[in-house]
Amino acid sequence: MENKKGKRTFIALALSFMIFNIFISLSSNSYFIGKVLKNNFFMTIELQNDGSKDKIQEFERFLLENENVKGIKFLSKEEAFRNLQKELEIVIPKSENPLPNSMIVYFKNEKNLQTIQELLDVNPMVREIYIDNNFLQNNTKKINIVNISVVIFLILSATTYYQITTILRGVIIRDYMIYSMKNSQNKKNFLVARNKNLIPLLGSSLVGGLLFSNFYVLLREKYQEILSNLIIQSFNQIFVLEIAATLIVLILSWKSTARLKRDEV
Repeated sequence: MENKKGKRTFIALALSFMIFNIFISLSSNSYFIGKVLKNNFFMTIELQNDGSKDKIQEFERFLLENENVKGIKFLSKEEAFRNLQKELEIVIPKSENPLPNSMIVYFKNEKNLQTIQELLDVNPMVREIYIDNNFLQNNTKKINIVNISVVIFLILSATTYYQITTILRGVIIRDYMIYSMKNSQNKKNFLVARNKNLIPLLGSSLVGGLLFSNFYVLLREKYQEILSNLIIQSFNQIFVLEIAATLIVLILSWKSTARLKRDEV
């Protein structure tokens, strides 16, 4: 009977560790997606045709000195022309290239848009500014959603940690009571009951981690096949985080059992 209870406890802990790792991976992926989306705030600038190479480089330095600008990407009219031909799948004589040199300016968030636009409107190097306001607004909404997701998944991770600790404390109390009934005079009953559950705790965390890793790799592969544009971290990217989070849970849950004898037993 005791052996069956031990197996059920081990399985419950292993599943709890697997679920904990899932929530940690979801919070990590939400944070990762948020960082990627934050790099999607940009505007396109068409430059004046009479701008020399030195003037363009000076303009680049001027933009990068601004605290609201995260980065820039220069697109020459020749490169833009080649991209246009690829997109249209036609051949156009180079002499008929109507495209100007341009830049893509990346900024931190939508709040920086007006400040940067005012800066560019008065600059003689700028011919035209193109801003996709709908894209920027949708991008901001997506960032807000993933930020909320990070918080939710972290709360769920903390809930699973509480579940792991509760299971561990419960099984230690059960074993202590069994030992006390068998030999009430033994002052080491609690220590024996606690130490007995250390190896199962470590083993269940390992099994839960292995279950999660296989589940994550398979699920990520399937999602990438179905939704190729979906951004999901590889297992290697979250491996260190998962190990660190599991170790923290192990240490905190094990430390919490040291107070059992004084508080509850």
